[in-house]
Amino acid sequence: MNIKSLINKYRSFSFEQKTVFTAKFSIFSNAFFAFAKFILAIFNGVFFFVAGVLNIFMMIAKLECYLGIKKNNKEDFKQRNFLIGLFLIFAGLQYAIYMSRLIYSDVEVMDYNMIMGISIACISFVELGFAIKGIFNASGKGHYYRNIKLINLASAFTAIVLTEVALMSFASTVDTRLIDGLFGVVVGFINVLIGIFIIVAPKVSVVDREYNEFKAIDKNALLKDDIKIKLTNSKFYADFYFEGKIENDYIKGHIVKGKTPIWGWNIYLLILVITLSEILIFPYAIGALVNYFKGNKLFVTLDSKMLELGYKKVKEEESC
Repeated sequence: MNIKSLINKYRSFSFEQKTVFTAKFSIFSNAFFAFAKFILAIFNGVFFFVAGVLNIFMMIAKLECYLGIKKNNKEDFKQRNFLIGLFLIFAGLQYAIYMSRLIYSDVEVMDYNMIMGISIACISFVELGFAIKGIFNASGKGHYYRNIKLINLASAFTAIVLTEVALMSFASTVDTRLIDGLFGVVVGFINVLIGIFIIVAPKVSVVDREYNEFKAIDKNALLKDDIKIKLTNSKFYADFYFEGKIENDYIKGHIVKGKTPIWGWNIYLLILVITLSEILIFPYAIGALVNYFKGNKLFVTLDSKMLELGYKKVKEEESC
């Protein structure tokens, strides 16, 4: 099979298939780089060992995602998801320790020429762009797929640190080790926060977390067709809906997440946003995080809307 055939085959894959395929490649590449850094540590000191351990943590986190997708066992999700977040936390702490050496020691920073620095910058920003896009595409696909994309984002952030180090090495005439080290430490702790989010997210997620059942309290208001009720209205973030099926005088259903509206924006505005994505990603992520943890309000909104339709929520003990 030639390269063109492989590319065409990959392009025919679904989002889930592409994610699993790239995850396998990433797992093997992390293992390879970890082994290489452990070899270098024998001759060049402990910090290559620290960098190798970082690759191991990233590899294990992504491996847990891959195994979770393949086994598709809901019973071990809680434990596996905890391990994914925990190893990403370890990776973030390890990276912060690794980069902090530039603050308190006189270790030399590798010199990069202009061509190499710009090349690293181009690759890093492309990697970050794909990581951001991957998170949008993973919306509603399940926790494991989203976790893989979050791990990719954490990896992309470390690539941005490398970009900063490479660009400053030839663009600045002063010692930049303090700035390089502080930037690396900040990114390390951002990755720790991503790991914490992975652990906490399923506990506050509203999508498929609770099966909602409502009973008609007004027989004259009985609905005949299945319903879809919009619970939020945002121009920036994906909206949530309640999709319910009619069964006699009951409505049973789940809260589901819609598509991100950004991709429906005017093409010129979309190009501008993508161009500035590295700057806008942080305020956007903060807003998304706030919305995520306000999810419990959706149930209050749903109950209110269903009352207007003449239906009252059935308590868990009543539906057993």
